[in-house]
Amino acid sequence: MNEMMKSVETPQWMLDLFKAIDTLDMSATSGFSVFADDIEMVFGDRVLHGIEAAKQFFVALDAPFDTVHNVTGVWQVGNAFIMQGSADLRKKGAAPETTVHVSPLFNVIWLDARGKVSRYVVTMSPDAEHAAVKPSAK
Repeated sequence: MNEMMKSVETPQWMLDLFKAIDTLDMSATSGFSVFADDIEMVFGDRVLHGIEAAKQFFVALDAPFDTVHNVTGVWQVGNAFIMQGSADLRKKGAAPETTVHVSPLFNVIWLDARGKVSRYVVTMSPDAEHAAVKPSAK
């Protein structure tokens, strides 16, 4: 298999996933429905197994914040999608000028034969990760 990476329009399932993350919509019909039950998710140095563990991680990470994901570009190689973008985070109730812009942010997402996300990797520069972990430092 010697496929080349190609630029693609952002798939609707990806936009739905980011909307579900931003709003913490964990319902059965949210964007998280694209996750396979046995998904493996890697976020920085954290490795999680299973859809419920992934959902719980996002709730713990994002509940204190108003978060907005921004997609800059998406590329596809076979069943893998690479998203380049950013995230804006602000503590709930805080002033807009306290928003932390985390960029660049990369997501690598592999789909299984059913079109479900079987592996999801989130990574960012060390500076961006530090800003995301400690947004009140700004």
